[in-house]
Amino acid sequence: MEAAISTFGDVGRARGRLEWRVLSRTPALKNPMIDALKSTALLTLLPASLLCSGPARAACTSTPGMPYLQAIDTIAAESNLAVGATIPGTARHYTLTGKCDYGEPYQVPGAVIVACYYGSGKEVMPGVYSTGVSGLGIRLRNAAGEPMLNAAGRSCDTRGASLGTLNADMTYSVSVSTEFVKTGSIAAGALDPSQTRFGFGVYHGNGLGGTSNYIGFSGMLQVRQIACNATYPAAVRLPRVKASTLASAGATAGATPFAIVLNCNGTARVGVSFDAAGGSTVKSAQAGVLGPANEGAPGAAGGVGVQLTDARTNPVPLQQSNPVGTIDANAPATYAYALRYFALAPHAKPGVVSGAMTFTFDYQ
Repeated sequence: MEAAISTFGDVGRARGRLEWRVLSRTPALKNPMIDALKSTALLTLLPASLLCSGPARAACTSTPGMPYLQAIDTIAAESNLAVGATIPGTARHYTLTGKCDYGEPYQVPGAVIVACYYGSGKEVMPGVYSTGVSGLGIRLRNAAGEPMLNAAGRSCDTRGASLGTLNADMTYSVSVSTEFVKTGSIAAGALDPSQTRFGFGVYHGNGLGGTSNYIGFSGMLQVRQIACNATYPAAVRLPRVKASTLASAGATAGATPFAIVLNCNGTARVGVSFDAAGGSTVKSAQAGVLGPANEGAPGAAGGVGVQLTDARTNPVPLQQSNPVGTIDANAPATYAYALRYFALAPHAKPGVVSGAMTFTFDYQ
């Protein structure tokens, strides 16, 4: 089901429309099959020399320290998801920082940091690799959202989707994310840790973090049935506000509530994630701030975005699953939110703001 919440309003002297469309990625389904993934993720590392296609170089440290262990709760995915779609709630984000010893000719300032698929499986679709479970693949992306294509092997060349480079002082900071992907009809089974591996290191240099430098997942996949529907208003109107109320960066005004109602035919633990859409951008994921799609256009407001909050005015983080509690079977649950103007910079410029965001429910 895809629908819209539109928001209207004016900032300062301008007469215009502030439109925010909230698009649902939670389809209205009738008795769909749910694939519940109960798994424990293991973030560990392969020997550094395995990343290198050349001789081993000086070591690289990594924070968080490796191996890094992470547990994943039960995750559910509608069986009618399109093949190739990311399973809602499975994305995990990591930031690795550290410093490498200098080592010519490859491990020098500006050297590229890459990721390779170290698993024993294969690339079942572009950038998606097997996990040992029928119908379930795994994908790794860099901070720009680019997947690792043709990345199989410990000496792969993914510089076209690099994670970053070594700084002048040989430090680095790179971010990646992993996600599970539907590759076909998902069957119950065990994830194979030897297949769900991605390694990190300096191209032709050392792996990040010492003698072990890969992430890997293990766990069990179970199947159950559930059907859920989400309803929400077609439009939300923000009030007209004076630009002077947004005179300082971080100032807010015009909070306007809206609600999303979810109804499921079975009990489930629910999470919801929000993201930018329709040309909008994420200005601060942690603060729940979205930039307008018409930023810089004639007549557009300047230095003004929109912030998503809960009913208590707490910012709702974007691009991550936010737990909202357990829903009982056939007992509609209401989740209250609000949108408000947010000053991105001092002295907001009057004008029109427009944009959109999506929301996606995931079930456990």
